[in-house]
Amino acid sequence: MMPKKAQKIVIYLMLFAMLASTVLAGLAWLL
Repeated sequence: MMPKKAQKIVIYLMLFAMLASTVLAGLAWLL
């Protein structure tokens, strides 16, 4: 098991990656 702090960091990274890919897809669509 990972420590709670590491789990939280992983979750934040996943959310950030999803947000970034959404923004990039939106920009690509606009261009």
